[in-house]
Amino acid sequence: MALSEQVRKGERTRAALVHAAISRFASEGFNRVSLTDIARDVGVSPTAVYRYFPDKEALFEAAVDADAEALVAFARDALTRDVGGSLLELLRRLAAGLVTAAHAHPLVARVLSGADIMTPARILALPTLAVFRAELAELLEFGQSVGAVRADLDAAEAALGLETVVLNHVGYLVASASTESHEPDARWVAVVSLLDAALRPRSSAVPTVESRDGEARPR
Repeated sequence: MALSEQVRKGERTRAALVHAAISRFASEGFNRVSLTDIARDVGVSPTAVYRYFPDKEALFEAAVDADAEALVAFARDALTRDVGGSLLELLRRLAAGLVTAAHAHPLVARVLSGADIMTPARILALPTLAVFRAELAELLEFGQSVGAVRADLDAAEAALGLETVVLNHVGYLVASASTESHEPDARWVAVVSLLDAALRPRSSAVPTVESRDGEARPR
């Protein structure tokens, strides 16, 4: 067998293992699934799994990352829609759509709702989310260049914050079986209002008062 064909066969086997893992972990949960179960579903020996993944945790993370790609694709689409400059409307649509997408991808839904625990560090390390954060940071940098976002913000940190807030809210909605088809609750509105205030450029005409030492300070 030619080397190129061996590589393609290895890629197909790895993809098959990830696909089988998504199905198994989504239906049974991390603790109840063994590598032997997944190997059997693919038709390979259990030892063959270790050629692609060092342990069950690595395969689980690869499965979650692959399943999350659909959610990230939706998020990219949502961020390109015209919402009239309303951050509240943008994040409302984004959260509602991600909930719908999560229901169609139950492995991601399990992780977001806390049914299968992944530490925040492991979630942040998922390649799909890392790429999306970088894209979101670029979007924020563009907003800074046109004066729509505060220039003094670190775009990468702001992107991380936005992603964290939205994913936590989506996890809450998934866990509560809400489809977010109605108006967002008061807590969500309040959080987004704070984000909106934090991101918008500060007014150049901030009232000042003179301090006792004669220095002008914001009122």
